[in-house]
Amino acid sequence: MKRAVLAALVAVTALPVSGHSQGVSSTLDRPVWGPRVRFTPFVGVAPAVTRLERWTVVLNGQAAVSDYDVELASGWGAGASIEVLAVERFAFIASGAYLSRGRTTEFSSDLDDYIEHEGSNFIMARGAIAVRLREELSDLQLRTLTATLFAGPAWVREMPKDDPFAPAVLQDPLSYWGVNFGADAEIPLGWNALSIQAGVEDYYVFWDTDAFAARNDAALGNGARSVVETDPSHMWMFRVGLTMRTR
Repeated sequence: MKRAVLAALVAVTALPVSGHSQGVSSTLDRPVWGPRVRFTPFVGVAPAVTRLERWTVVLNGQAAVSDYDVELASGWGAGASIEVLAVERFAFIASGAYLSRGRTTEFSSDLDDYIEHEGSNFIMARGAIAVRLREELSDLQLRTLTATLFAGPAWVREMPKDDPFAPAVLQDPLSYWGVNFGADAEIPLGWNALSIQAGVEDYYVFWDTDAFAARNDAALGNGARSVVETDPSHMWMFRVGLTMRTR
């Protein structure tokens, strides 16, 4: 009888220790820097973008200088990204997105007048090096919140929308290079393979002013020569997506 009571006491005492060790084991089994691969389809919104353009146009021997405040309206987009863990906390990210903006508005300070266009659609792609951040693991933690900082080169393709009142040459697509940087935050769901990701990123775009001038010269004809000056612009995007994760 005494042996049976002793065995029962040992069993009851061992249960919490066993459960605790399993909790620690399950915590330690998680990848330290998160899953090896993250694939995230997302939707996003992009605020309006403004830039100041200074045009110098020589036509029929006469030169004219004009300043324009150009606003690209806000828009909605969708895309997908893939993130692959490389070494420790460092990863590579590739992403692509399609964005449709509203009407483009140009204000001429010289003419004190507004000119509106149908706006543009954009294809945006980027490659980046990322650094993963994480919370400290604990044996009582069910989910690990993570964040990622990233930066790298970007490519942007602008495709003006059809405008029956604009010369056809002004509707030719243009491509630009830029730099992309931003941050993602990931909130795990009940399944280890899925999480919610929220992110913000900036496409710092270097506009192709030579292409702007060439299109304008083609539209004016008669040997027109244009020079355009403008600074790079910040094109922000706020997005949310569903991440599929694999070890």
